[in-house]
Amino acid sequence: MPKNPLRASALAAAGCLALSSTLIAAPAHAHRSPAPPTPSTVAEGLAGPLALALGDRHELFVTQGFAGTLSKIDRRGRVSTVAQMPPGEPGPQGPSNEIAGVDYSKGSTFHIETDYLAGFSHIVKTTSKGKRSVVSQDFLAHESKRNPDRKVRYGFVGLRGQCARDLAALEAQIGQRLLSEATGEDFSHAYQLDVTRHATYVADAGANALLKVSPRSGKISTVAVLPPVKVTAGPELMAALDAALAGMPQLPAGTTAPDCLEGRTFVGEPVPTDVEMGRDGQLYVTTLAGVAGESLPLSHVYKVDPKRGKIRTVASGLHGATGVAVASNGTVFAAEMFGGEVSVIPQGSRKATTLFAADSPGDVEVHGNTVYATTGVFDPEGNGTVVKVAYRHHGRR
Repeated sequence: MPKNPLRASALAAAGCLALSSTLIAAPAHAHRSPAPPTPSTVAEGLAGPLALALGDRHELFVTQGFAGTLSKIDRRGRVSTVAQMPPGEPGPQGPSNEIAGVDYSKGSTFHIETDYLAGFSHIVKTTSKGKRSVVSQDFLAHESKRNPDRKVRYGFVGLRGQCARDLAALEAQIGQRLLSEATGEDFSHAYQLDVTRHATYVADAGANALLKVSPRSGKISTVAVLPPVKVTAGPELMAALDAALAGMPQLPAGTTAPDCLEGRTFVGEPVPTDVEMGRDGQLYVTTLAGVAGESLPLSHVYKVDPKRGKIRTVASGLHGATGVAVASNGTVFAAEMFGGEVSVIPQGSRKATTLFAADSPGDVEVHGNTVYATTGVFDPEGNGTVVKVAYRHHGRR
């Protein structure tokens, strides 16, 4: 299980390991756009629909994070089970195991199965006839051996004197370091994947890295470590930290973060949440931006060179981005889970605009002139949906 509860709070938003409802609010930053299209429902009754993939026969595949299930949606909207993990042991951040991420290639689905108690995390391939096989090495083992962000420093940097002592006292109450300055910890949360002709790429939200898996050997290597997020701690971030602390049972009621932290520099973890290769051969990656990204629009869409690991910003200012899709003409779509919208970044633009508003969208896909998205990830009745809208691309598709 995640060792850092504040990191787990951010990962819970991305991974349905837990739900901090105090941090989920109506979007306050909606991007300006023309009159949005109205989505139509493809399927409903989904428990935490986090990841989405398109099949080759008009079917869709979706993970139900709260049910530990990978499901298939046929062209009539009927839902059936492809894979399911048994219920995990309950913990402070939720169950110990999950099915995460999904992609489809050459008649088979690919998803990630993780069990923190049993100590494994790997990609599972399932054929159309239901045959399962593990096709990657273990992500937990790779993180323990490599820890790609081990040299990156996170937390409130440069604290001295009484403020540093006050934060240390709070962390002593909690029983571990949470906010004070430290390098990247040994923690993996393989969250989403993209299967390409020559490799499978994985956004590891815990490792803060983009990983590559060999299709022949299953060997895991690091493509790039995503950039950390630097922000001055203002009232919104302080409120988010207080809300996270309020959910820790070991703390007395009313415990808050030290007031001296406001105005200080906080370096947050990027928390990559999705990856997709575009027609240009580049990898497009969304980031959640950790606990700060739950309350502030700090998410990015990055473009990463899969060979050199060079990172360039496509767009910034998104709010809790957890899904990305790239049209054949280079238009980028993003699901902003905490922004409450699916946004679009036209080819050549660096600005996201609202495609349509949605309740906690988890992922997005595009096929031709149709954009698909999962919504209602946090629906209290477990009635998440897959929806679709028509989108007219400008330029060659």
